[in-house]
Amino acid sequence: RRTCPPCIRGDRKMLRECVLSLLLAQAYAFSSTPLSTTQTAEIMPFGVGDEHVHHPNGTVSVTVSDAELTLHAMLENLPANESGGIHIHYGFACDNETTVKGDAPAGANKGHYYVPSDPAVLDASEDPWGASFFSDGQANAVWHTPAGSTVADLTVVLSASDLNVNPMTALDRVVIVHAPGGAKIGCGVLA
Repeated sequence: RRTCPPCIRGDRKMLRECVLSLLLAQAYAFSSTPLSTTQTAEIMPFGVGDEHVHHPNGTVSVTVSDAELTLHAMLENLPANESGGIHIHYGFACDNETTVKGDAPAGANKGHYYVPSDPAVLDASEDPWGASFFSDGQANAVWHTPAGSTVADLTVVLSASDLNVNPMTALDRVVIVHAPGGAKIGCGVLA
């Protein structure tokens, strides 16, 4: 003979209350699990030398879920009528090149944040932040300033399969802004 759990051994009212409490408990558990998380980085000047005449500043917000990463940047004080890269890198601090590179595997192109199919072998065509990843040769993680403007506004969306890793693992990492020539000129830590 089977024995019913204590909450359903009574009358219908008790059964109804039991079912309701189970549903509420499940709803609470689901609602307390974040479906996505957003972090923001304040971009500050990074590096030295002639390429750094422009000291970019601004804000980058990154929203991640298990399925995708969305980077939105509002940048100022960039060179007018130019383009440059913006990427999440493996590092956790903007102190120097070493802390920006962080724990990047050897196969991660320029320290950009993604997991290469072979972490020991560099294959730039796997880099979702770079131009060779897309069939049209156009990079998606690029800021553009129109003539006469030093402001850029851009949004980049990458899927978990583009990154080859759960996008949630990009949290707390650094965002790097590159000059038109490729030098790192801005950095911020996602928090």
